[in-house]
Amino acid sequence: MKTTYLYWQNLKKDFMAYLESENFKPLKDYSRTMDLLFEYAATNDYAEYSPEIGYAFWEFEKTQGKKQSTLARRKKTIRQLNVYLYGKNYWQVAPRSLRTHRSSYIPPEYPKQFVKHFEEFLQSLKQEGLKEITIGMYRSFCIKQMLGNFAEQGANDWGDIDARILTKAFSDSASKLKFATYAKRLFGYLVKAGVVSNDYSGLLPMVTKRKAIPSVYSEAEIKRLLDSIETITPQGKRDYTMVLIAARLGLRVSDIAHLCFENVDFERSMIKFVQFKTAVPHQLPLPKEVADAI
Repeated sequence: MKTTYLYWQNLKKDFMAYLESENFKPLKDYSRTMDLLFEYAATNDYAEYSPEIGYAFWEFEKTQGKKQSTLARRKKTIRQLNVYLYGKNYWQVAPRSLRTHRSSYIPPEYPKQFVKHFEEFLQSLKQEGLKEITIGMYRSFCIKQMLGNFAEQGANDWGDIDARILTKAFSDSASKLKFATYAKRLFGYLVKAGVVSNDYSGLLPMVTKRKAIPSVYSEAEIKRLLDSIETITPQGKRDYTMVLIAARLGLRVSDIAHLCFENVDFERSMIKFVQFKTAVPHQLPLPKEVADAI
């Protein structure tokens, strides 16, 4: 059971990384569909994904009274998942009947003058132990936003790439943080391999990832929120408990939704669970007010 759980978690993790590398947006729509697909698979004891399961999941979603826009997002996610796993955009139109749809995705091609040493660079990443999905991200990004730009600027060989050409490509890049990171690794390899004599990636400016400002609530606001929940009905008591767990323990919504009574150790005042997003086991002290609410 644990192996199956990890399979679906790793599938989502790698698939989301693929989507990010190909600039699919918004990622939250794909993430939500993958979570629902996981729940559907767990309910029906599916150990691994297949196009048939993807189709069956979509048919199940249609029975849940979802809006057409929501169903369209579910279908789009399943199609892209099939592209990622099988290289073709399968869509099952009837049980055991697969039809191949045309996909707008075209693998990037890069200038021939850079092929040999760039492929050797990718091979070195593999030898370092990087996952195929990560190497694919290097390949896609470097081809689209580095090598093609170098060629457009007139570089006919790695030796033609100087500080001017590299910084111009950096300036044109849509993701400067990723460009700087990948360029340092690529040109570090090229210098070490003797392909180029100078590593101009050191001239690229420092780029820091922008951090989102956290959204927080004051103690008084949390109290007003809890006090506003009607606890006479069973549903109200459940809602109160879920909000209280979030406020006191800081659990994610997905973790709260998957909690069972066996996760709660009332005698030792502990709560134990496996995090839904990361599959990492957690153990937290259980406050008395939370235990009483449960």
